[in-house]
Order: sequence, then C-alpha cells, then structure tokens
Amino acid sequence: MSASLKGVMSALLTPFDREQRLDTTSLRQLVRFNISQGIDGLYVGGSTGEAFVQSIAEREEVLETVAQEAAGRIKLIAHVGCVSTAESQQLAVAAQRYGYDAVSAVTPFYYPFSFAEHCDHYRAIIDAARGLPMVVYNIPALSGVQLTLDQISQLVTLPGVAALKQTSGDLYQMEQIRRAHPELVLYNGYDEIFASGLLAGANGGIGSTYNVMGWRYKAIARALAQGEVDQARRLQSQCNEVIGLLIQTGVFRGLKTLLHYMDVVAVPLCRKPFSPVDERFLPALKTLARQLQEENGSR
Repeated sequence: MSASLKGVMSALLTPFDREQRLDTTSLRQLVRFNISQGIDGLYVGGSTGEAFVQSIAEREEVLETVAQEAAGRIKLIAHVGCVSTAESQQLAVAAQRYGYDAVSAVTPFYYPFSFAEHCDHYRAIIDAARGLPMVVYNIPALSGVQLTLDQISQLVTLPGVAALKQTSGDLYQMEQIRRAHPELVLYNGYDEIFASGLLAGANGGIGSTYNVMGWRYKAIARALAQGEVDQARRLQSQCNEVIGLLIQTGVFRGLKTLLHYMDVVAVPLCRKPFSPVDERFLPALKTLARQLQEENGSR
C-alpha cells in the first residue's frame, strides 16, 4: 500500500460561496481540473483546504464530495488532524467509509502536549482508520511543534504509519530521515523547494500550488528521474516566479483568485478571517491565469 502513495499530490483547496458556505459545485470542478493535470493524488482537508476554519460536519462533507467526484480515478489522502483526538478519529472513520487510500494528521497544536501524548494521539487515529495507512504531517512553522529527528523516527515507525509529509525547509533533516528510513514514503511539503526536496530524498510532494500548475511539478520529478538536473532547476524557477507573486497576495486567496480567472472556482474567497486579495494584485493574477491556461492547453 505505501508504495502506491508515492507521487505528486495536490493539497486541495476548499471553495466557498459569497455567504462563506461550502461550494460543492466548484469543489467538484476543482477535483476534475486537478485530475486533468495528470497528478497522482489529492490531499484533502489540510492547511491549504482551510480545515481549521471549518466544522467537523463540513470537513466530512468535503471528504465525501471529493471521493464521489474522484470516483477511484486518483489516489486520495484525507487529512483528519484536529487538536481533539476524538474529532480526528471521527474524521478518520469517515475517510475509511468514503474509500480513501490513506489518512493524515498534523501534530496536535496550540497546547504544549508531551511527545508521549503525540504518539498516543496518532495511535488512536490509526486504530479508528481501520487499516488505512497514516501519513504523519510535520509542519513546525504553523503547528509550533518542533520535532527532533529521533522523535520523527519514533512517529514514522509506529505501526500503521506509511508516510511523512515533511513541510520544512531543513533539507539536511530531510536527507537524514531518508537515510534512516529508506522504505518510508517521504513527501516534500514546501513547493518552492520541491526539486531540492527530491534531491534530498523525498520521493513525492504534496503542495498547494500544484492546484494551478501540477504538470510543472510532474515534469520536475520526471526530469530528476532522468538525471536532467538543469531542466528540473529551470522548471522549479518557473514555479517559484508564481510562488513569489502568491506570497505577496496571500497564498490561499491568491490561488483561489487564479482558479477563478481560470474558470475553475466560482468565488475567489477564503473563509474569514482571511480577507480578499488586494485589488492592486488582480491584474498580475489575471495575466498569470491566462498564461497558465495557455501552458496547460499546449501540453
């Protein structure tokens, strides 16, 4: 099972309407758009999906809608992580019911939990998932949880853990993890260092900007597999030009605006307290959306 989880997975956005409700029509269209790009899978309900500004019922609805639309055409990983173990378990049960290929959970955050409590949290979710492999999600910049290499090793060797989403700029630690765990499926998390992450030992990636240019990341992976490092570097630079603009606009709202201009999502809004994109960036985003559409169409 773990071998089948390798690849390039879009961290799926969650569209909302102007009343801040889930927009399942746009969500279905976004799933189809990602599939059309030839990516390997979808990571549903994570940071990019604004999971932590949704209710548990809404998160379940997102999981169900995506599974229905994907209909077995692509690998699906359900991010079920919450601060609460019980709520994480509830979402894990839903993921199993809807036919997901794996579950994932961020380290529980905000409160200063002990490492033993982190381990117990993951064990409980794995039990609730009833056989689905676990993808541990390490994102210290947002979770505030700083795991040592030894702690990461303990988490990824828990029974039922098949993969690690390593959203960190510490490429030395990435290489250390790969060296210590050669069979682990290891995902690079920061899009701007995708090529570097693969060179450091990752054998896949999960990223938010894959939603709008997933074909570029697939091409980077192919180039490195064929030893074409210069080509991979050029492609990464092209991706990073896009990322540079999105950092200025706010990544999630910028991505939704691009997808709106690409006729994929109806409303380019994130859920409050996120604000809309500053109007001064709209011309650049509109131009970029047109360029990406043309590039995608010419593949």
